Amino acid sequence: MSNFLQTLLVSVLLLTSAATNAVDMTTPTGTGELRITSISIGSDGTTIDFEGPIENYGTVFATQYLQSVDGDRSRGTLTGQARAMLNDGGMVVTPLQGTFTRSGSAIQIYFTDATNIGAVNFVVWDADVLTKKVAVKYWEVKSAN
Repeated sequence: MSNFLQTLLVSVLLLTSAATNAVDMTTPTGTGELRITSISIGSDGTTIDFEGPIENYGTVFATQYLQSVDGDRSRGTLTGQARAMLNDGGMVVTPLQGTFTRSGSAIQIYFTDATNIGAVNFVVWDADVLTKKVAVKYWEVKSAN
């Protein structure tokens, strides 16, 4: 087989493989709306508590710890934990790990979770600390067991 055909075949296989494993970001798997219930400010970071309904997860309770990586505190990293009380009485548990950006009172939070039921999600929260409203979108990267 000529080098051109081999290169073409390998390129098609790689593109097909990448497309098969890609996450469709055009439509989120689920949405929700949380409220900020508490904000605790420390010298090294800020702890924020959230609660509210998220599609497919019932009522979610989460705590995130945000630490800035710059002087104006407009971006940084986050760690946290979340618990979801499902409508059937079950509970989903997950650690949270990600980043954030801030502009004025608006904080955009990006993180992944890895739930105890096997699901892995990429999550975006748009939070406003003045209104205490949080719009949630998530995309399932890996299905539950």
